[in-house]
Amino acid sequence: MFARIVHFFSLRPYWLALLISGLLFLWMFSGSGENSFPTAIKKPPENLPQVQITHFIPQQMTKSLTLYARSEAESHVIVRAEVAGKIRKTYVEKGNYVKSKNNLAEIDKNELPFRIEQAEALLYERQLNYNAVKSLNAKGLQADIRLAEAKSLLLAVKSDLALLGLSLNKTHVIAPFTGVLQDKFVEQGDYVKVGDPLFSLDNIDPIVFRGDTTEHYVNQLKLNQEVQATLLSAEILTGKLTYIASIADPQSSTFRVEAQFSNPSRKIFSGMSAELLIPLYSVAAIYLSPSALALDNEGNLGVKLVHNGEVIFKKINLVEADNNGVWLAGFAGEVDIITLGQGFVKSGDRVQATMAEK
Repeated sequence: MFARIVHFFSLRPYWLALLISGLLFLWMFSGSGENSFPTAIKKPPENLPQVQITHFIPQQMTKSLTLYARSEAESHVIVRAEVAGKIRKTYVEKGNYVKSKNNLAEIDKNELPFRIEQAEALLYERQLNYNAVKSLNAKGLQADIRLAEAKSLLLAVKSDLALLGLSLNKTHVIAPFTGVLQDKFVEQGDYVKVGDPLFSLDNIDPIVFRGDTTEHYVNQLKLNQEVQATLLSAEILTGKLTYIASIADPQSSTFRVEAQFSNPSRKIFSGMSAELLIPLYSVAAIYLSPSALALDNEGNLGVKLVHNGEVIFKKINLVEADNNGVWLAGFAGEVDIITLGQGFVKSGDRVQATMAEK
């Protein structure tokens, strides 16, 4: 039997080749060769670092300039004597609130009333003389030169009388504006000369807060823009920017700015401290904790984002900072920022990110 099979395949060798090929095919795809010829090499699962991310949506915020400022009176004046004489009476005391044109003191009139009475009598006489000369001149009985002399004498006495009236008015010392009497330099019975100081008066409504800014910000400020002042008592005032210096202080290289605030109750005095908040511009930004900030290999400060499972480092554009966090701008839209584990991954790493709970 075996001899017949050998004889059969010897006459037909192609059948033998087909048979061997078929047997080999069946052996390769059967389970018997699994250990010697594995069908595929299984790659072990990748062990990616785990990080926690927070989803941020940029929102509009206002970048503001914060300045330390101190309050000063809107106006300050030393009221001085305009006539010489003895102080007859004072009507106010230091610290009093006075209104514009209120009497502060009275200076003795001395001989002024008598001089005024004299000047009035002389005025009457010279008026009669001028009228007579004018009438005669109209009839051709008096020369023009006589008319001019009479008119000159009349005008001179009128001028003297007006000056005496002014001097009489100046014996009443009045407040030039509404304010607080900060100091009083005279008492009843004191003799004063022209120019001697009598009172110090401050106007503290409105009150002015003055501060200094650098050249980096001075061009971003605008007159009459809204300003907020936060007092040490935490009270917040709203006012407007009324002055921006055009010349820097030669010693500090800073520019003086002033903001004015209503102070009808006069509870804000000169010399009080405040923090001025001046809006500069609006920008889309995100707010996050400083703990989310990171450094890249070059020492740049920024944040690490996750996009499609890959870490991306982005330098920060710091807009503003407070005690609780920082405002960062420069993001094209919504972003996922690593808020936990950013110190253990670098830009380009693949990570397994978990969203932080709200």
